Amino acid sequence: MMVASIVLPAVLFAFAAWLNYRHSQMVADERLERSLDILHEHSLKVFQTVERAIAEVDEVLRDLSDEQIRAQEQRLNARFRQIVAAMPQLQAIVIVDRNGRRLVSSMVYPVPQDRELADSSYYRAQVERDAGTFVSEVLTPRSPSLGTYFFNLSRRRTAPDGSFNGVTAIAVLPSYFDDFYARIGRSTGSLYAIAREDGIFLARYPGRDDPERNLDASSPLRQEIAKGLIIILAVIIVSRRG
Repeated sequence: MMVASIVLPAVLFAFAAWLNYRHSQMVADERLERSLDILHEHSLKVFQTVERAIAEVDEVLRDLSDEQIRAQEQRLNARFRQIVAAMPQLQAIVIVDRNGRRLVSSMVYPVPQDRELADSSYYRAQVERDAGTFVSEVLTPRSPSLGTYFFNLSRRRTAPDGSFNGVTAIAVLPSYFDDFYARIGRSTGSLYAIAREDGIFLARYPGRDDPERNLDASSPLRQEIAKGLIIILAVIIVSRRG
């Protein structure tokens, strides 16, 4: 009876602790799955919205040559500003010609012609072949007057003969994602992010001052992602081709 009086409570305590652990684990898994569903749906809607914006831009520019676009720059600047103003996740719309020079931008009028964008990843990705919708790394504005950090989604512009004719680029604000993640991730220890398949973060919560956010190639998470083994529930992974 003395042994039983010691062992039985210990067994009951261990069993209750195990049940509590299992319950806590199930609740945590449920919260992670729910968070993933929310993040996935949010990200999908944002990218679909940008795709629709690109389609609208293409429709506005339908059958216009580069010379006609330059001649109508003021009208197109105003039209693109309307599109950007209606979508809080967007920062700018830029049309670039085959030589890497801007034809029209929603942010400035007239666009300066003293700088080429041919060295930009979102431009280079479209030159040799149609890369679909390319997602760039997070970029720093070359001038403070041009806003805050952004990443571009670019689409190839094709000439009537099928050759490369420039790109349509839409700048998306990482802060739009950051703010959304902050609203759903206020509990201690929460981490929400959206990253490219090569480990470069596009947005994350908690945020960091360094815009060059990425997963180091040697990190276990990056290696598992590269193997295609895991996509953790708190992180959305996107292809650079969208």
